[in-house]
Amino acid sequence: MGEKAKGWTHWSTNEKVAAVILLSVLAIFVILLGLIIYEPPTAPGLCGAIGPQPCPGREDLNIITAAVNSSTNMTIQILNTGSVEIFLISFNVRNPYSQPYANNNWSGPTVIPNAYTTINLLIDGNAFTFQSGTYYTITLITSRNNQFTFTIKAS
Repeated sequence: MGEKAKGWTHWSTNEKVAAVILLSVLAIFVILLGLIIYEPPTAPGLCGAIGPQPCPGREDLNIITAAVNSSTNMTIQILNTGSVEIFLISFNVRNPYSQPYANNNWSGPTVIPNAYTTINLLIDGNAFTFQSGTYYTITLITSRNNQFTFTIKAS
């Protein structure tokens, strides 16, 4: 009857410190495990280990250069840093004033992995015209409906 319940208050200082350290390490482990398991869908991460098998291909483009050839023609050079061929199907260009030009009937090039490709972007000149030294936002759309948007300064 006169027994007191043993709880946190009856632990020694060393036992309390050890419990706090153990719980902290356990919490960090659980958080890291959760981050490893929940990877973004675009990251290669654990693909094949605990992720999907076989690993899905990944599209990734980087723009290298942009040069104005005329008021309606810009040449860009891109690099496919992904793991699959990329089929470009349309592009959008916006000038610094956000005036858009869209070409949805464009039959763009196929870009193989780890390869540079030069692309001519032709616009009609009604919304705006290209000028050297001006920034443009270019969006390239692939056959997988991935959109790659770059803001570049045309030379």
